[in-house]
Amino acid sequence: MMPDGLRLIWMSVLLGGVCLALAPGLRAQDADDGARAEARAAAEALGGLQRIQDVRTIHLYGYGQYAYQFGGGNITGDRDAPQKWQAANDLQRVYDLENGRFLQRERRNFLFPFLAPFGHSFALNQLVLDGDIAFNLNANGDAQRVGDSRGGGILQVDGPHMRRMWMLNNPVVAVRAALDPDTTVVGPRVEEGVPVLDMTLAEGDTLSVALDPQTALPAWVRWSNPHDNLAEVTFTTHLSGYVPYDGVMLPMGYTTRIDWRDQVYFTMYVDGYAVDGDIPDLAAPADVRAAPEPEPQPPMIEATPVADGVWRLTGGTMVFEFDDHLTLYELGGGRIRGRAVLDFVRTLVPGKIPTELILSHHHFDHTAGIREAIADGLTIIAHRGNEGILREVAARPAPNYPDTLSRAPQPLRFRPVDERLRLEDDTMTVDLYHVVANNHMAHGLFAHVPESRVMVEGDLATAAEEWQFWADSYLDNIEHYGIEVDVLAPVHMELMTHEEVLDFLAPGRARALARCATFAAGGNFLPGCPVFLPRGGAGAVP
Repeated sequence: MMPDGLRLIWMSVLLGGVCLALAPGLRAQDADDGARAEARAAAEALGGLQRIQDVRTIHLYGYGQYAYQFGGGNITGDRDAPQKWQAANDLQRVYDLENGRFLQRERRNFLFPFLAPFGHSFALNQLVLDGDIAFNLNANGDAQRVGDSRGGGILQVDGPHMRRMWMLNNPVVAVRAALDPDTTVVGPRVEEGVPVLDMTLAEGDTLSVALDPQTALPAWVRWSNPHDNLAEVTFTTHLSGYVPYDGVMLPMGYTTRIDWRDQVYFTMYVDGYAVDGDIPDLAAPADVRAAPEPEPQPPMIEATPVADGVWRLTGGTMVFEFDDHLTLYELGGGRIRGRAVLDFVRTLVPGKIPTELILSHHHFDHTAGIREAIADGLTIIAHRGNEGILREVAARPAPNYPDTLSRAPQPLRFRPVDERLRLEDDTMTVDLYHVVANNHMAHGLFAHVPESRVMVEGDLATAAEEWQFWADSYLDNIEHYGIEVDVLAPVHMELMTHEEVLDFLAPGRARALARCATFAAGGNFLPGCPVFLPRGGAGAVP
């Protein structure tokens, strides 16, 4: 049953049809009192106002999954493409409410075949927030201060703000914040029939908390953060399955959606809670507290000549020089690197500026700087299958965290490629080909300069080194299109000769086969096993 106090307030909202905070003639103190009354009613529903105010610590145990690359790392950019996931096992959340501290602990592992060990290592992540100070703890307990990623981060965005919001999506923490006299709370307003409180913390962070109209329990918590690909992302954590722990109602499920495609970004399954038990000391060490907060810095960009009119830039971007303009292959790395590359390229060849950007594929690690390129008016050249997702990315607003494109909107200039496209003038010829026989990307492009026999690719041959799950794709594409390659210019690695690429792929191919065989012998069958290698060695049943 809804507490009587909340029932009266909520009925006044419904009957009045207006938000209490915005009702004509309503004094600010009345609006504040109405919001605080709802927060007090929520505290009563969670276990009683005094009990909630007395909680010292909460220790959550569970497991979860993240949507890989926020949903931008699937086989295609289609809305209905199968979602890849990243596990978050050995998961713990520690809330030190007495001291305003928080620990986010989990071991991450990809639930799909990935070529680098970090993706399958269950790497320990211990992310701590002590007031305004964010720091990481390694397995040995050594601490390192971290700053705001400013929207950077392909798998997770991070920083003091995001850690504070992950802390506040616990309903007890959120309601206590709403009761804090240093927090500005307005509302309730009505959203889809649910009362919502909007809060601004003393630190300046803003969030919203919805209260179930039947139970007064927090139903969801919402906040936003900058994001390199999506400009700005709004996160909404839905809370479900409340059960009592030591007199405190706590949810067994946390589902966090983002406002892009209604994507489920993070699910957290709770095994149990310990309330007011012993917890680790989460105080920032003295040297961490004394260290300045790191600030993202633009990288130093240098150009390495590859062939006549062809350069490779620091970080993997390629530049092709035509008679009256420059064309880039890949930008990636985020908005800060993207801006640094675009500014550098304008100085590379006197009198010539970049006018086109070729994308290898839509994955967010390869498109993280694209909004900077669109803002500069570059035409985006990509496989036709990527047009939909690129238009979505280009159209994203950023009302709270404006980036270059949102401050000066430009339309997406898109040039599609189907099987192949030739870019040509009197000084340069670049052929673009649709990547075939690759289980990492269905709508990829690689470039080939026939005069110098330079091949340019992203993730076709050199996504990583350890395990080659699509090792045969390199030769399959060369043979399918009948091209000749002397030099490979990869996005993720350094320049290689054709022979060096083959030497690079062969051991990784063998390691992938051996890894699958080892796990299968122990009764464990991993995604991507048996490895599909059409040039022999595939473990599939004939």
